[in-house]
Amino acid sequence: MHFTYLAAAMGALFLAVVLGLWLSSLYLVHEQPPKGMVVGLIHGTVGAVTVALVFLALRGPGTNPGPHFGHPAGNFGWTAFVTLVIALLGGLTILAMRLIRKSISPVLIGLHATLGIAGAVILCAYWITPSSYGR
Repeated sequence: MHFTYLAAAMGALFLAVVLGLWLSSLYLVHEQPPKGMVVGLIHGTVGAVTVALVFLALRGPGTNPGPHFGHPAGNFGWTAFVTLVIALLGGLTILAMRLIRKSISPVLIGLHATLGIAGAVILCAYWITPSSYGR
């Protein structure tokens, strides 16, 4: 069950990254893209589902839901989770700015993207380690 959540999280994360790349390309072409809000909402929903799936995967198959200190990369999962949560909070801030001011700070978009990609890379590193299999 644990590995199923992790595989689903990886699939959802891939979709969120692709949607984020599409959204950022829309913003590069247009300052206010016509379909940006719809794509952004889908991107955010998929990102939130990814964070929930990562949390479910990190609960693990055993009775110990905490970090796996026995493996060198055992804490990569929790590090990825925290990084993705911070990226999610940045995304919610971007949504609030879009609803209130109609303009979004490029710095905030850059930070959100950097944290999201960092979380994705760390989660990929966790996925390929034996600690992600619950051993």
